[in-house]
Amino acid sequence: MDKHLSLWGRIKAYRLKNNVMVMLALVVIFIISIAVYMLPQCRNNEVLSNIALACFTSLLATIFAMIAEIFVKYKTYENDQFLEDIHTFGIANLNKDKETVLRDLLEDCDKEIWISGYRLILTDHIKSDIARVVRKGVTVKALLCPPWSEAFQLVYGTDEKVMDHYFNVLHAISDAKPNKEDYKILFVDKPLFNDTYRIDQNLVTGPYMHNRDPEYNRIMAKDFFSYNLVKKSKLYSLIENEYLTLCDEAKYQLDWDKFDQAYATLQTGDLRESEKRELLKGACVPVNPTGMEQG
Repeated sequence: MDKHLSLWGRIKAYRLKNNVMVMLALVVIFIISIAVYMLPQCRNNEVLSNIALACFTSLLATIFAMIAEIFVKYKTYENDQFLEDIHTFGIANLNKDKETVLRDLLEDCDKEIWISGYRLILTDHIKSDIARVVRKGVTVKALLCPPWSEAFQLVYGTDEKVMDHYFNVLHAISDAKPNKEDYKILFVDKPLFNDTYRIDQNLVTGPYMHNRDPEYNRIMAKDFFSYNLVKKSKLYSLIENEYLTLCDEAKYQLDWDKFDQAYATLQTGDLRESEKRELLKGACVPVNPTGMEQG
């Protein structure tokens, strides 16, 4: 997209589109009211002519007021390069709470979900929402960096107790959809730089951050700033392509039958974190050479 937007592009970037559309609608009504007033039948009827006259004069005043308001807002935003840049990059919205955004988007999800992550704490929080749409036929793709990988340990160390989150999320999907052969859960041994979710065509992403908190050692994904991306923008394509590239480079994927057996084993005893890691690791098999199907 060109750095300098057209006039209509600027109007949309400055969020004045609705104002302009309402103003144009009033102009059309104004023209129609004048035409009605000029009809002989109307001019010869004192009541109708007075109504038409009052209508187009009041509309004219309203139109002038709206034009003035739009002009003032446009000039106010004209020098605000930030808004224009946000629109150019395809960022539809900035969010402080990713969990709330994802829950809202899942309400209307009817096609597919992409998940990525290290510890899956946020995904565990919304697992019931994911399971609900999976029961409706929504497909799931996940790209995970497992706790036994060097990449995970470089970011979060070796003492993170996160295996319950992995088992909870994967079991929620498994329990919601018995026929899940097409549901690819891939494990990559490379660091993830973006915490990315795609819900239908809505791409919600943001950077991983290393800030600490007293509960989880590192802050949770829901506490990162995130942004919604507009499809067909350059940034959308970059994030989407990064996700698919890492999927193609993943070496292992989840075997659902083995996972169900592992989950049953998990329920039979109080396992240590290291034992849970080995249990899930045993449910992973080498991925086929083409990795996850794109699309």
